Amino acid sequence: MDAERRVTTRRRLVLVATALGLFGVGLLAQLARWQLVQGSGLAAAASDEYVRRETLAARRGTIYSSDGRPLSTDVYASILSAAPDAVDNPRELADRLFPLIGVGRDELARKLDSDALWEPLSDEVPLRLADEISTWNEPGLSLASRLSRAFPDAGMYEPLLGFVNRARDGYYGVEGYYDERLRGQPGARLGELDSYGQDVPFGHTILEPPSDGADLVLTLDSRVQYVIWRELRAALEKYQAESGSIIVVEPSTGAILGAVSLPSYDPNGYEQSEAKLFEDPLVSREYEPGSVFKVVTMAAGLDSGAVSPDTVYEDTGEFEIAGVTIHNWDRSAHGKVTMTDVLAYSLNTGASHVSTTVGAETFYGYVADFGFGRPTGVDLAAEVAGRVKIPGDGRWYEADLATNSFGQGLAVTPLQMVFSFAAVANGGVLMQPYIVQSVVSEDGAVVTEPRPVRQVISRRTAQTLTQMMIEAVERETAAAKVPGYVIAGKTGTAQIPIPGGYDPSGTIASFIGFLPAEAPRLCILIKIDRPRASPWGSQVAAPIFGRVASELVLILGIEPDPIAVAQSGAGQ
Repeated sequence: MDAERRVTTRRRLVLVATALGLFGVGLLAQLARWQLVQGSGLAAAASDEYVRRETLAARRGTIYSSDGRPLSTDVYASILSAAPDAVDNPRELADRLFPLIGVGRDELARKLDSDALWEPLSDEVPLRLADEISTWNEPGLSLASRLSRAFPDAGMYEPLLGFVNRARDGYYGVEGYYDERLRGQPGARLGELDSYGQDVPFGHTILEPPSDGADLVLTLDSRVQYVIWRELRAALEKYQAESGSIIVVEPSTGAILGAVSLPSYDPNGYEQSEAKLFEDPLVSREYEPGSVFKVVTMAAGLDSGAVSPDTVYEDTGEFEIAGVTIHNWDRSAHGKVTMTDVLAYSLNTGASHVSTTVGAETFYGYVADFGFGRPTGVDLAAEVAGRVKIPGDGRWYEADLATNSFGQGLAVTPLQMVFSFAAVANGGVLMQPYIVQSVVSEDGAVVTEPRPVRQVISRRTAQTLTQMMIEAVERETAAAKVPGYVIAGKTGTAQIPIPGGYDPSGTIASFIGFLPAEAPRLCILIKIDRPRASPWGSQVAAPIFGRVASELVLILGIEPDPIAVAQSGAGQ
C-alpha cells in the first residue's frame, strides 16, 4: 500500500513538474517574443502612454532687403478653438467674437452651438486680439500660440518672394528656392506621465531645442523696389494694360536690385488668390521679345565681323527668305541705311540682313552664349529655359533665321532679356544673376560673390554696340532720356502669338536700357503687356524707363555724366 502511494505521489510530482516546465517554457517563449519580436512596438506603446512629446517649432529664417528691411518673417499668432458644451450663450458670444477674427457671425454661431466636442474657429488670431479675448474668461474658448509667416509689405514683393503654407513649407520665389535653408529643424520636449496622464512631479525631462532656419539678406533695395512698384502700378492704369514687369540689375555683378510684376497677390492670404498669380513672370513665363532682340542680333553681326556700324544696307521695305516676305514695322522702305540706322529705326529687314549674313551656325551660337534657350540659374524657384529653335532639331525652318533676328518665333524670359543687355553694358561679360546677397546662420554668413558666366562678345564690340544704342536713343527715343546721363537702350513692340498666328490687336511694349552708358551702374527692363492706350514701346515703355531711371540715380547716388551735363546746359 505504501509502495502504491509512493508511486502515485511520484506521478503527481512528475505531472506537476512537467506542467511547471511547460509553463516555464511558454513564459520564456512569451518573454522572448515580447523582447525580440514585439519589443520595439511595446516600448513605443508604453512611451506613447507614459511620455509626453511636445514638438518645439523652429523659427523660419527672416528675409531682409539689402538695406535691412524685413520682407518675410515669423510672428506669433494664436489658434482659437471652442468647446461648444461649455459655451453658455453661443449667439451672444458670436456677436462679440466675429468682428475680431474675420469669421461670419452666422457661421460662428453655428460652430459655437454645435454638438461637436471641439470646434476650430481661427488659426490666425493676432496676439493683440488674442490678449483681448483671453480677458473675457470665457470657459468655452481656448487659445494656443503658433508661429505664422508675415509679409509686412504684402504684394509689393510678390510673386518674387513666394509664400509659406500652413505646414510651414515655402513655395515659389525665394521662399521656395531656399526652403530647406529657411525652415530649420524642429526640437522636442519629452516628459514623464503618471497612470492618470498627469505630469510626474520632479519627473525626468529631455529637451532637444529646435535649430532655427538661416536668415537671408537679398540684393533687393527696398527704395528701388518701392519706386518700380509705384511706377508700374501707375503705368498699368495709365496705359490700360493687363500686366507688366520691371527689373533693375547691376551689370557688373549680376545682383538684382529690384524686380516687380503686377498684378500680384498678398502672401499673407495666399489662399484667397488665383493660383496663376503664384508664378513669377520674370522667370516662369516666356514671351516673344520683339525688337529689343535686335541688340543681340547686332552683337552677333559686329562681333563676328559680318557688319560694322557703317555697313550700308539697301532697305526696300521687304526681305525675302525661303518663300517668306518680311516687312518693316512701318511697312516703309528706308533706302540706303547703316547698321546704326537699323537699330535707330528698328528695321526688321535690316536685322534679317544681319542674321542671314552671319549665318545660322554663328548666329545661334551667339544666341546661346547670351543665355537664351537655357535657365539662367538664378536663385528663384520655377525658372524656365525659354525656347529657341536651332537647325537640325526638326522644328527649325530657314525663315526662322530672319524672324528670330527681330525677336519673333523664339521665346525668352524677362530675366534672360535684361541680362543680355547687362552683358553688353559689362564689356561683353555675362554675369550670373542672383538675388540672395548672403545666408546668415549659426555657423556664420555665406556671402554670394559675383560670378562671370562667359565673355559673350569682345569688350571692343560691346563698346561699339553701346555707342550705336546711345545714338538710337538720342535720335528716336527721347522719352527714355534722363537729364545729365547718357542712356543706351532699345525699344520693343512685340506681337503676341495665339493659335494660328498672332493677336491682331495686342502687343507687348518694352524698353531695355543702361546708364550711365560709359560706366553702367544700372540696367533696367520695362515690359508692359497688352497696353490699350498705345501699342508702341517708344510711347509706353520708354517714358516709364525715363521716370524710373531719373529717381533711381538720385536714390543710389549715381553721379551724372559730365559730358551729358555740359551738352544739356548747352542745349538750354
